Amino acid sequence: MEPSEVLELFDKRATVIKPGLERISSALATLGWPGRQTPRIVVAGTNGKGSTCGFLFRLLSACEVRVGLFSSPHLIEFRERISISDTDVTNEVIVRQIRDLKSQLPDSLWQDLTFFEINTILALRIFDQFNTDVNILEVGLGGRLDCVNVYDPDVSVITSIGLDHQEFLGDSHAAIAREKAGIMRPGKPVVWGGLQFSNQEAHEAILNYALEINAQITIPENIEKPGLPAMLRNNPKFLVRNFCVALAALDQLIASGHCPKLDKDASKFALKHFDDAHLPWPVTLKGRFEQLIVSKEGKSRELLIDVCHNPHGARALSMALEEMQIINDGGKLPCLISVLSDKDASGIWTEIRGKISDVIRFKIPSSRSWDGQDHRIDGPMMESFASAWERALSEGQWQNQSPWLIFGSVAAVGEVFSFFRREGWIVDRKFKD
Repeated sequence: MEPSEVLELFDKRATVIKPGLERISSALATLGWPGRQTPRIVVAGTNGKGSTCGFLFRLLSACEVRVGLFSSPHLIEFRERISISDTDVTNEVIVRQIRDLKSQLPDSLWQDLTFFEINTILALRIFDQFNTDVNILEVGLGGRLDCVNVYDPDVSVITSIGLDHQEFLGDSHAAIAREKAGIMRPGKPVVWGGLQFSNQEAHEAILNYALEINAQITIPENIEKPGLPAMLRNNPKFLVRNFCVALAALDQLIASGHCPKLDKDASKFALKHFDDAHLPWPVTLKGRFEQLIVSKEGKSRELLIDVCHNPHGARALSMALEEMQIINDGGKLPCLISVLSDKDASGIWTEIRGKISDVIRFKIPSSRSWDGQDHRIDGPMMESFASAWERALSEGQWQNQSPWLIFGSVAAVGEVFSFFRREGWIVDRKFKD
């Protein structure tokens, strides 16, 4: 159960989006500019932000620096949004910071701040509290006017460009690319990872903006399979690409000299130790083409879980299924799916339906959940994941198909993991040799 302070914050502010940097700048100035002195990497993109941030977090952890990660949204608990590599950020820490913020900021400013702005301020203050050496800040929406862009990044990363959040970012790939390019800074390094997974219009917009402001753009080379950490060698191209983007960002941070704890051989050291079991596995890698085995009372199922919540992500998922040959004898998979009501369900389905056999849709406990009136995707609509899971277990034609695909919004995947935890299902990550 979330603390009451977090529930109050989330209930009142979760869906309010007010682009702009004026409010957070005023708040940070009042608070003495927390986090401004710590080197930071800012990560934007339509898809791939979470896994890129997760890989960066693990790479920097392998370098034995204390790294802070601010990400969104969370899967199960609000505190997942603020991670520190060697410290458990507890609810008690977060509640104390919320209370301090309310007491230190003028009431009018506190009331005017958005949910995400408060998230960002909490993260920066907690990172300062625990003396992080490097911070990774994931953009929530766009880039130019997103509040993590309030400070100049030491390294900017843009993972990919696709059509999403068009009501805020524009209705073309070029317009969206320009918004996300707003995290670039003159003379500073930027890693552009979307060459393979974005169209030419977006690619040209990114390159042109970098040229306009004289940003130092890097397009990383893909690492050949033998050079990858063992746990990544049997992953789809889009995840390997995001790892290469993260590694390039690490190299740029090393070259900048802004983090004294990173010597010139740090990336080699990180690659060597990336597979070490003691390194933290960040929550932003959960649900990213994650192959799992769940079991309970003698029953077990192989699952593939993915947080593809827009057509661009669904296209990457479809390509990965084909690339990895994760299909049954008929060339398709059964799936459980939940898409938020304000997302392009039809576009998502168009990209993925050629890989799908049977379908069960499910709702989640959210005001943005499917309303049940959307018939563009075939298959029964269940009131919860629990009921969808029970139906899948009882459907005869599902039993000889493996794995089962579960995909959709981050909130839906979070509900899936919550259900498994609540109902006592053992979840193991599946690795292939």
